[in-house]
Amino acid sequence: MYRKSFLAGFMIGIGDIAIMACDNRYLSAFLFSVGLLAIIQLQLPLFTGRIGKVIEKKNYAECGVMLVLNVLGTSAACGLYSLMGNYEKVAEVAGNKFSKSLPALFVAGILCNVLIHIAVTARREVITVLCVMGFILCGFEHSIADAGYAFLTLKPAYLLGWLLVVLGNAVGGIATELLVRDGN
Repeated sequence: MYRKSFLAGFMIGIGDIAIMACDNRYLSAFLFSVGLLAIIQLQLPLFTGRIGKVIEKKNYAECGVMLVLNVLGTSAACGLYSLMGNYEKVAEVAGNKFSKSLPALFVAGILCNVLIHIAVTARREVITVLCVMGFILCGFEHSIADAGYAFLTLKPAYLLGWLLVVLGNAVGGIATELLVRDGN
């Protein structure tokens, strides 16, 4: 689980790089979905995709370890991109993402993970791509993707904002899981 959790984060970091490297927001949102498609195909453990199931399994420690390793993976990918001379781009994206108010970051985290839960649960490539593009183009926030920016810049306000995105992702994932499960 440890290597796979790190790899899942790294794949999201590849999606982060697509966002930073591509000036066309529609194309970058489309390319970001490559990371989630790889995660689904390889069955890698991603916090945002699995947090909804934590209530069912009650394996909170595993979920915490997964979150930490996902963060390390995405931070590694963004760190490598930064070493290619792109630190300013990482800092710019971080500044844009974390300029939202703290309540807005929390809500953006909830809304993001509603779409991520659908993307992961549906296991249909076109739905995954549309859900990923939807959350990015709507300005919703993904805690693992945002970790790459927050942890490379290490600004306390960004880290606090990131924690609210994590909580929002957890609420969105758990709520969606409960609604889907109760609907069956």
